[in-house]
Amino acid sequence: MKMFIRKVEKPFVILAFDNSESIISTKDSASYRKEIPEMLKKINDKLQGDYEVRTYLFGKNVKAGTEINFKEKQTDISAVFNEIDAAYSNQNLGTIVLASDGIYNEGSNPVYKSKELKTPVFAIAFGDTTHHKDLVLKNVKHNQLVYLGNLFPLQIDVNAFDCNNQNSTLIITHNGEQLFTKNIFITTQHFFTTIPVELEAKNVGMQHYEITLSKLDGEASYINNRAEVFINVISGKQKIVLLAQSPHPDLAAYKQAIEANENYQTDLKFVNGNLQNLNDYNLAILHQLPGWNGEGMNVIKQLQEKKIPLLFVLGSQTGLNVLNQIENSLSVNTNRPMTNDVLPNFNSSFSLFSLNEEELNNMKKFPPLQSPYGNYNLKGQSDILFKQQIGYAKTDLPLVAFSKNGDVKTGFICGEGFWKWRLYDAELSHQQTTQNLINKIVQYLSVKDDKSFFRITSSKKRFYENEEPLFDAEVFNQSYELINTPEVTMKIKNEAGKLFNFTFSKTDKAYSLHTGMMPVGTYNYEAYVNVGNKPETLKGTFTVMPLNVEFLQTVADHQLLNQIAAQSDGKLFYPSQVDELISTIKQNEKIKPVIYQQEEVKSWINLKWILFLLIAFMSVEWFIRKWNGGI
Repeated sequence: MKMFIRKVEKPFVILAFDNSESIISTKDSASYRKEIPEMLKKINDKLQGDYEVRTYLFGKNVKAGTEINFKEKQTDISAVFNEIDAAYSNQNLGTIVLASDGIYNEGSNPVYKSKELKTPVFAIAFGDTTHHKDLVLKNVKHNQLVYLGNLFPLQIDVNAFDCNNQNSTLIITHNGEQLFTKNIFITTQHFFTTIPVELEAKNVGMQHYEITLSKLDGEASYINNRAEVFINVISGKQKIVLLAQSPHPDLAAYKQAIEANENYQTDLKFVNGNLQNLNDYNLAILHQLPGWNGEGMNVIKQLQEKKIPLLFVLGSQTGLNVLNQIENSLSVNTNRPMTNDVLPNFNSSFSLFSLNEEELNNMKKFPPLQSPYGNYNLKGQSDILFKQQIGYAKTDLPLVAFSKNGDVKTGFICGEGFWKWRLYDAELSHQQTTQNLINKIVQYLSVKDDKSFFRITSSKKRFYENEEPLFDAEVFNQSYELINTPEVTMKIKNEAGKLFNFTFSKTDKAYSLHTGMMPVGTYNYEAYVNVGNKPETLKGTFTVMPLNVEFLQTVADHQLLNQIAAQSDGKLFYPSQVDELISTIKQNEKIKPVIYQQEEVKSWINLKWILFLLIAFMSVEWFIRKWNGGI
């Protein structure tokens, strides 16, 4: 039996509404709080039935839902198009209704992202495009980390609109003490000035500075008159030397990735240059050293004698025969001066440090490194983070590995081309994956072994107010074996002395803590655990910084929304034109259901209803014949 099944797929209409603070940063905030949820409900009710309507709210991230609260601290409009492309690329995507003020401060330009979807975008323009009277503390540029006793600069940018012939005072305070004041006389209608300031770092630790502009009558918003700066004052950094025999794009990539961590200072040196004071360094990264002719061999021997940890980066210029002579942990036997294109294959048994699932997934998309051809042999106490995958063949050859000889650690990255990873990672995670990978490698190699039984770690010491502080904990028994049987607790105290109590969650072998969002401020914490009968305590600090980027621009960008709509055969509407928007969508011939006809062939013997029908006929016949005395 041949059957034809007709299926109708309704077009998807995606409602993407801006849930960021900038929507309510103007004087229309009260009306928007009421009107926008009503508008969303009206569009949804009018289109539901004829269309598959899906609603998303966006700020820094995109999430499904209808509960608008305008609390998102950042806006990434391009993330909307990325999310829709991933979810609806193979479905009947009819249109996108983008409701926003056009202001974005995160992600790439949404104009280019919207082109990739090839579906009409209808924009609803919120906000006001006129400049109202406003004094804005536009930007404060500063160093994240400074040394104790040094002077450090602040560069403060001030904008003013329609405030000409008025005065405001810039004030910088620290711990209630006024450190700097300056009078600003606004001379033009569109005023801009940059004020350089130098302050002295007098105390170690995270220092909190408040920068304010005195208010003027009639400003559109007073929130953008204030900024808070947190600067980490330390007595010294860990120093890393990056040694190479010749220029290479990898060198800049490694230097940038390492120095993204404020606790590291990286010096780039070449073996034919000035190599004095090498004992000042906590780690030496040897890029394609030793060379084919033994370049850098004497320097490597000096570093080994001083027991400075080494990280070898192997490539086409590495003298593998020379390396085999001076390094006992890894030997590479080869008879061909060639390289293989290799991909990273994660070794699930690796335990020196951890990479999360997102980072590992990103690394699967990275281009291959060029690894010297040969047979690799790791000796002694060694751990492999990534093995080499050549094409589709997964091998046991090390790509990233570590060895330990007594107290001295050595690392190996058996391939060149890290600059390509950084380039691809800029699109995938804004280079966070490569920075975390290199920082964890550097941290493991440069830090001396910790013999304590209780350890607390965190990815950073500064969090923005839209980020959740995360902590990891490790507990060891007397044999230095990881355990997670005792309970780990933490007390966090804010600047006002209020205490927050937390208990760590247990993982496979360790502990983790998600504190939830914390208010802006500097916090001190104490963590506790009992190892055997002995209590262990750790103390530390972290800072939650304000994020006011949504209030720095109060003028809506309707031109951006119009450009997105026009290039996709859509149209720009204003809140008062919602009925016209709904009518336009319903009349658009491109936003129609798709009808599929599917052919299906079935054998009669597989149709159960035929069996039941035959049994029913036979039962009726038997009953009639029995009634008539035929049987």
